Amino acid sequence: MAFFVVMRRFYAPNIQPGPHTLGPDEARHLVQVLRARLGDTVELADGRGAVFPAEVVSIEKRQASLMVGVPECYPEPSPQLTILVAPTKHTDRFEWFLEKACECGVSRVMPIWTARSERKVEKYERWHRTLVEAMKQSRRTWLPELLPARPLEEAIEGLDKEVWRGLAHCPVPEHPEWKRQSMVQALPAGKNAAIAIGPEGDFTPGEIEHFGRSGFLPVTMGQHRLRTETAAIYAVQAFHIINSKT
Repeated sequence: MAFFVVMRRFYAPNIQPGPHTLGPDEARHLVQVLRARLGDTVELADGRGAVFPAEVVSIEKRQASLMVGVPECYPEPSPQLTILVAPTKHTDRFEWFLEKACECGVSRVMPIWTARSERKVEKYERWHRTLVEAMKQSRRTWLPELLPARPLEEAIEGLDKEVWRGLAHCPVPEHPEWKRQSMVQALPAGKNAAIAIGPEGDFTPGEIEHFGRSGFLPVTMGQHRLRTETAAIYAVQAFHIINSKT
């Protein structure tokens, strides 16, 4: 009986063929957790589409040196999805979103500060590490881009002018009475998209008006009110399903 062995994958940005020393976190995992031995083979992903074969040639308590071979390169996924999302009050919920969004194929995450944001502290390094771990676990070859958190207006200004734009918000009396389309029906196949998801208290009427002036189309995810992280995952998966047909 034949067995398929999945080679362990590690993150190594800016890597090239030849001798390479793993970063501290990755080396600790290889040496102390996996208990690697000389001659073991692993994969190194640079997060930009290149996956390198490598052999362990030196092991110390907190360090590992590898000999890196010629990579196999994978094209950048297309079309691409950017999620504008207000970080949740509890960072573990936001990290859950990052992990699952990476697994489902998001291209870019743009954390935004809004008038009703309950979280005002950015944890960029921790959030980035969550994406790295999800990339390795899911065996993605491209690491989703995590942009620095910024005010809503700056985030919108930084978007590509040609991207399709969708806005998910709750229908309450104080909000503009715009007709909302089903997200699944509104999303165009084969086109880059940006979808905005608000904080636990939703966007303010003024913020929704700003989205409207900036070309965002109001969309709905059904009759139920979703948590921020759930709505964001819904958006990622809807985009994936629409574009898996192309």
